[in-house]
Amino acid sequence: MSGLGPAVNSRREASALRQDLHALPLPDGRGLVIVDEIGGRFARTTKRIWQSLQGSASDAPGATAPPDATFWPQAKAAGWLKRTSVDAPNSRSRWLPSPLSFRIPLASIDPVARRLVPLSGLVYSPLAVVLFSVAGLVSLLFWMVRWQHWAGSVPSLQSYLLSLQPLTIAATFVLTKTAHELGHAVLCRRFGSRCGVVGIWWLCFMPCPYVDVTDVWRQPNAARRGAVMAAGIWVEWIIAMGALWVWWLAPSHEVRMTAMNVVLVCGISTVLFNANPLMRYDGYFILSDLLDTANLREEARRGLRLFLVSPLSRWHRFGKRVWSMAVYHLASKLYRISISIAIATFVLQWAAGWGLWRIAMVVVVLAVMRFAFTGMRNLVRMIRGSGAWMGVPGGRRVGLAACVCLAAILILIVPVPRYRHVPGVIRVRDAALVYLPRGGVIEAVDVRVGDRVIAGQKLAEIADPTLQMKFEENRGKQSVIRERVHATRLASLRTGTSARDWQALEAASDSLASNQSLLQKRIDSLRLVSPQAGLVLPASAAPTTPKNHRDWRMEDPFTLRPTVGETTEDRVAWCRIASDPRLEVVVNINASDRNRIAEGVPVSVTLPSMPGRKIRTHVRGVSPMELVGEQVAATKPEEELAYEAVCDLSIESMVRPQDPSFAGQTATTDRELDGLLRWDGASCQAVLRLPSKPLWKDAKHSIERLMGI
Repeated sequence: MSGLGPAVNSRREASALRQDLHALPLPDGRGLVIVDEIGGRFARTTKRIWQSLQGSASDAPGATAPPDATFWPQAKAAGWLKRTSVDAPNSRSRWLPSPLSFRIPLASIDPVARRLVPLSGLVYSPLAVVLFSVAGLVSLLFWMVRWQHWAGSVPSLQSYLLSLQPLTIAATFVLTKTAHELGHAVLCRRFGSRCGVVGIWWLCFMPCPYVDVTDVWRQPNAARRGAVMAAGIWVEWIIAMGALWVWWLAPSHEVRMTAMNVVLVCGISTVLFNANPLMRYDGYFILSDLLDTANLREEARRGLRLFLVSPLSRWHRFGKRVWSMAVYHLASKLYRISISIAIATFVLQWAAGWGLWRIAMVVVVLAVMRFAFTGMRNLVRMIRGSGAWMGVPGGRRVGLAACVCLAAILILIVPVPRYRHVPGVIRVRDAALVYLPRGGVIEAVDVRVGDRVIAGQKLAEIADPTLQMKFEENRGKQSVIRERVHATRLASLRTGTSARDWQALEAASDSLASNQSLLQKRIDSLRLVSPQAGLVLPASAAPTTPKNHRDWRMEDPFTLRPTVGETTEDRVAWCRIASDPRLEVVVNINASDRNRIAEGVPVSVTLPSMPGRKIRTHVRGVSPMELVGEQVAATKPEEELAYEAVCDLSIESMVRPQDPSFAGQTATTDRELDGLLRWDGASCQAVLRLPSKPLWKDAKHSIERLMGI
């Protein structure tokens, strides 16, 4: 009876093989392409394996078929077996869509691809490939040469993207990815294969187009299959190459920033996602074809499982392919988890900026619960020894489960270093603002930018004829009132009449005297003096638009504006007096980080004009931001308050050793002035190191915020 068992089992499993599958032979004579017309999937295998699954390999004379148990799990994973009543619930749970990732098929892309085939030679012909390759190398060399300029534009790109509407950012992404998918479809049709449906892949709140080109696996040539998989990357690199030259040649700032965004989307993100074999995109299928495997992820999973179920004494017998597959599986898992966390963090930050944080948090929580439920189910299967863990010793299964649980607990409770990336501005420390009086005309300016002054030294002289006329008029009225007060007082003493008239005139005289004192103060303010000793600096590092559309490049940069002959305005400062030639960095922080940022917190500062160099400093103080026009009574909620952290920054730390502008100079006024004018008002990026905190506290805070506790 025991001898009939395997034969009966083989016949039973062979009868479970689907009868609607078609096996198409490959030109090599050994391979087959299994076509699943209903599922729209293709898979490559060998004739020996296919005959073994059909139960006919053992009937061939001299054939040695491996045990059926080696291939039946793979056939079941490929969908070649008939679904039973036991598999139906598992299938439904396995294909439960994720709230962060699901696909919506729309229509066939084949007619569109067929119409674009005559034009595809402009991109895919051998001559076009050579020309675009040479142009790509030239563009890459150009990008490396202009790397400092590129790195200096990154902060401007961040500010530009924050100023855009979400629909504009999404439109740029969707249009570039549409060109990517059209590249796949057109080349697939150019090689004679049929294109499938086109649809929308909803990935982390971003609509991404996708195209089904599964029919390309009918192609017997591996080079053609790989070319179709890489066609989308090729199209995006051509777009990125053109956008790179637009970034360099465009005169408009908005056009340059848009081109820079396109380079990042079509260049860097394409390498990180589409060309990366660790994710199931184009690079994954190219690597699968090169390794001659129908399911790279499944083979990698089996390679890792082989290490888990085998004794340590047998590990040295495994070949290089098994070792590489196991390493690939671990790297792929870690990379996908890291990318998922990064995408979830980005989605939450983006949603918080638009007031949609709670909605995004609910979706992320649902995705995390789904992931946790799947992990718990797999953990139970591991402990019970069911499914893929059948045959693994119980002690090893329990040990692996304990290690997984311990790793999860450690991830939650071990404090993780925290860093906060925030933009900052460099400004002069201890600089007093000097304002001009309103309504006057500048008669003389006695200082220039860079002059050193002492406290009380005259800076400028302002003439105000209207104010002078008011002063003289008030003084004349005061003289008349004094005479009338004197005469009324004498008359009251002589006649003994009431002193009310005399007292009224005396009150009017006091009022005119008070007004005269105020006018005198305003006249004294026309002589502008320095409030403290120090260096004279312009009021702001940001260039203002000159009046009468003058060319500011032809003006003296050391002349204070407005200058002689121009009217004055007291709404903006005229200049600053820096008592100490030192700089400081001011960064804005949220109220949630206020309790974790205190004096002495380490800070790393990078400047766009100094790529690759970091300046180390620390927080000197934290204070609430002073908002113009903000009333004390109209206070904001605690979570919406903003603070600013101030860090010291020395000029010497920002000077390169080989900088010729400071070579051989001592700490003179010219050197101080050059450093202050060069860096004052410059933007920078600051990284603040926060105290370490475990992940469970973040989860607790997010849940409390979601529930309004």
